[in-house]
Amino acid sequence: MRQRVGLITVLALFGLVFGVGPLWADEDEDKAGSAEPAPATPGDSDGDGKPDEAAPAADKNGDGKPDVAGDADHDGKPDVAGDADHDGKPDVAPVGAPDDGDKDHDGKVDQDGDLDNDGVKDTEEAGYDPEDPPTDPFDEDGDGVVEPDEVAMREENNALFKDIPDDVDDAALEGRSEDSELTPSITVEDFRKLVRITKKIVLDKMEKKIAHKSAQKMQKFSLIVVGFSALGLLLLLMPLALGKKYPGQGALLFKYSALAALVFIVTVNMFGGVIYGFRIVQGAMSSYTNPSTAIAAGTFDTLDDNADSYVTTGKELFGPSLDQMKKDPDAQPAAILIENGMKVVQDAKVFMSIAKLFKKVDFIFGILPIVLMAVTLLLFVLAIRPTLTEIVKLPAAAAAGNATAGKDVMKKSMGRVIGELKATVCTIGILIVLTLISGAILGQIVKPAIGALLEYFSLAVSYLQFVEGASSGMVFMTLFGVILFLILNLATLILSMAFFLGKSQKIFQQRFNEGTPLATHTRFFKWGVPSVLLVQVFPLLFVIVAGKGLAWLNDSSREGILDAEKVSWSKILLSGPLFLVVAFIILFWAVRGLKAIKFLATYKVKAKPSAVVDPVTK
Repeated sequence: MRQRVGLITVLALFGLVFGVGPLWADEDEDKAGSAEPAPATPGDSDGDGKPDEAAPAADKNGDGKPDVAGDADHDGKPDVAGDADHDGKPDVAPVGAPDDGDKDHDGKVDQDGDLDNDGVKDTEEAGYDPEDPPTDPFDEDGDGVVEPDEVAMREENNALFKDIPDDVDDAALEGRSEDSELTPSITVEDFRKLVRITKKIVLDKMEKKIAHKSAQKMQKFSLIVVGFSALGLLLLLMPLALGKKYPGQGALLFKYSALAALVFIVTVNMFGGVIYGFRIVQGAMSSYTNPSTAIAAGTFDTLDDNADSYVTTGKELFGPSLDQMKKDPDAQPAAILIENGMKVVQDAKVFMSIAKLFKKVDFIFGILPIVLMAVTLLLFVLAIRPTLTEIVKLPAAAAAGNATAGKDVMKKSMGRVIGELKATVCTIGILIVLTLISGAILGQIVKPAIGALLEYFSLAVSYLQFVEGASSGMVFMTLFGVILFLILNLATLILSMAFFLGKSQKIFQQRFNEGTPLATHTRFFKWGVPSVLLVQVFPLLFVIVAGKGLAWLNDSSREGILDAEKVSWSKILLSGPLFLVVAFIILFWAVRGLKAIKFLATYKVKAKPSAVVDPVTK
């Protein structure tokens, strides 16, 4: 019985396992088909026991780098709006692009008639010239549009002048302690960068303005010549004046009056053309010898070469002054510097007086082209007067019976014009040689002279700023002496060159118009050439020697001294300029410089008539 019960129990368990078990399995499969799959093991979504490889990121541009929002060029930096070339700089609108109100890209909306956006109309600014209106300092070609390369220069300028105050900062100088009064406020390298970019902008503008003004003067000269030649039409009225004196010859008078008028007009214009060509060459060569340009270039070169001498007030005085020079390229840089010295030392009106004096000197040198133009016109009239006199007399000579009067006058007129042309060509040859010599010497002379002026100006600023009871009279004498030295140097160069050139032109005119042999003026060439070379070279030799002497004197007087009260200011400020002026005058006289200039100025070009021997008194 017990065995039967055990067997039944085993069979029941066996049926339970194989009968009910498949039912549970089907139910589980139904649930698995309707439910969400179980979450995958992290890093092994396919259950293969290996970490999954990361799926490739989106790379729409096919450059092998994952696309990053806001960084299309994959340089790790967010893209800049308006920077299509991704160079890190905003794109510059091309010429012809819609006007955004800031054509010069200075960050300010342009104001019509107010180039510098200072709230004052350009026409109301001091020194406004309607024939030469102001242009943007960074607009090199002056076309009114700031090109991409010019924008780059503006950005470079803004970066360099970022820490420079807009105006002279006298408060920073007054706040210095006694033991750091002569301490540099800017590095020499940074100071030179400021000078160089300012030099490029100012000199480019200055040369363009000089060329523009020269073109205006030549245009006026042309109009004067054409207007003067039109006076020849008045010769058509000669028959009315000569009718009573030569009755019955009205037709002949009208014929030769018309010929005289034609020859007059043609001759005057041909003479004018010759003189015009000479002035064009002279104007082109003047870029090498123009005193104003030489002084400006010498100022910047001096600031660059001697930067260590000016960094004491480099950030407070020189930096703002350099920035001002770019906005006013017509003014001499040295004059701006000296004038701003008054802003540092409020009661030092001596700087204003010196600045006005310097401007007057520059004005005198600036009107030299006008003087040369007046001299040109005078020489033009004197050279052509004999020929024009014969032309005016032509109708009367023909009516008086001179059958060849017309032919003779035309021959003489054309001969005179050809002679003037030959004389001008020879004079131009001498002009070119003298210009090359004088231009090279001028640059070497002006630079040390301006260097001395700026050196003493910088010393004067420190003297007046830091020394109690400083004498403005001593400062005036110092700066006046240096300016006088500069005037003496420029005067000797300009006068010797002008005298030699003028005498040479007259000698060539005699040779080709009157047939006077050049040998007649052997004395001039024998002594004139050495004279002009002596006067040109002496200032150069003098400034070389004097420059070394001044450098030693100034350095030895304040070497290692940072307290302004301990410097021997009287020795520095007075001895140097006094030496420059007095030594120059004495040595120039000693080497016969004054005699050389006198010879060039007083030499008589007209050949003296040979003496006539009286046989009775012999």
